[in-house]
Amino acid sequence: LSSSLSSSSSSSTSPFPPSKPRSRSLSRPPSLSTRHLSSSSSSSSWFDVLAQILSSALLFLLIFGMSATVEVSHLREQVHNKFAILAGVSTQFIVMPLLGYLSVLLLKHRGLTEPMALSLLIVTASPGGSYSNWWCSMFNADLALSVTMTAISTLVSSIMLPANLLLYVNAAFGFGGSSSGGEGEEEEGEADDDRQGGILKNIDWGSLFVSLAIVIVAIGLGLCA
Repeated sequence: LSSSLSSSSSSSTSPFPPSKPRSRSLSRPPSLSTRHLSSSSSSSSWFDVLAQILSSALLFLLIFGMSATVEVSHLREQVHNKFAILAGVSTQFIVMPLLGYLSVLLLKHRGLTEPMALSLLIVTASPGGSYSNWWCSMFNADLALSVTMTAISTLVSSIMLPANLLLYVNAAFGFGGSSSGGEGEEEEGEADDDRQGGILKNIDWGSLFVSLAIVIVAIGLGLCA
């Protein structure tokens, strides 16, 4: 009797049906997350484009307004002021980039990161712009000389800005080591070249040259107005 009861209890089915393996994945469908990421990236891209357009428009209006107050005869007089032009250009593209490079060397091991150092080198290698004209107009300084310096430094910066950045980025971060040694030195030199290329690729060269073109066009149209 006990054996029959045990056999019957073992053969009897459970009141709960056996659980079947789930064939559906427990992961959340990726459509919602990908849709959210795509919408956020598109909104940020539109915001960047809008901010760039607004900043370019404000830059154009400011320089155009400053240049429109300068007479062409005064501008021609300042072009022949060789001492002032030479002093401004040498200070803008020799002294200031050198000071920026020395600042990077001084602060590189004291918390200055590579993006911060690169931004400092770009600022010190850039030409004079609209704020110098605005300050000259506010304090009744020689606005014609300021506009002349802005135009000349902007033209010169099309060559000197990339040259200074290549020179001081190479010098500040220690790239371009000699590859005349063994294989280890060659690999280290290749790694440094790749690193230098990566840092220089982070610079938005298109926006820089677009800003330079906006300055030149605004000065020309302002003088003709």
